[in-house]
Amino acid sequence: MIAIRGKAAKAAREARAKALWQAMAVRYRSDGHIRFDLPDALRTPGAALVLESGLGRIEGVYRVHVFLGAGKLSIRYMEDVCGLADIAKALAALVVDAVDMDVAAPPPSVPMVIEGEVVPPGWLERIKASAPVQAVRSRYDDLKAKIDVVSKIVAIKTGKPVPGGVDVQEWLIHFCNDLVAFYLIRQHWDRIIGQWLPKPWTHRYQWLTVVYLTFLLVRYRKGALPKKVAK
Repeated sequence: MIAIRGKAAKAAREARAKALWQAMAVRYRSDGHIRFDLPDALRTPGAALVLESGLGRIEGVYRVHVFLGAGKLSIRYMEDVCGLADIAKALAALVVDAVDMDVAAPPPSVPMVIEGEVVPPGWLERIKASAPVQAVRSRYDDLKAKIDVVSKIVAIKTGKPVPGGVDVQEWLIHFCNDLVAFYLIRQHWDRIIGQWLPKPWTHRYQWLTVVYLTFLLVRYRKGALPKKVAK
């Protein structure tokens, strides 16, 4: 009797997973990018975690994100590493694992809020949720993920690890530092030529500031370089 109930429950679960998979229509498709509609049963944090972690383990898939509010699943992948058929096969299996995740677990701690009171988000949350910041962050994540995938592909093809590599974050920091330095030089160029150079002792504090800032910039550049391990 227990075995019959177990088989019936398994069959019902598989039927439900099949229905959810068939409901996941393709919303958008382009080279290396596809988006699916998510049914209501898969719009929970638990189901999103199953889909994101499972698809993220596929070689060639470099970004997976579930938009719970919009009800869509976005997948970005390298077409020369994995095909759409591989993604669809893995996604169908993950739907079976995520079919029981339609009940959202309560948060660990709920802040005390008076009924009817709306707590506005803080300024940091508003900045992070703004469209420009989200767009820049998305571009940065895509670029970093693509660089990592390309480095892995080159390492697999050549049999040797890629020396160095491009760290987008470090490159952006260096670029911003150089931009600030050029801006300060441009803003104070007339004073440097007309006042600081003819009378260096009178403007010794300005020169000390320039030397100190240059020291910090050079020190940061040397600290950011990868250290070579002595053999």
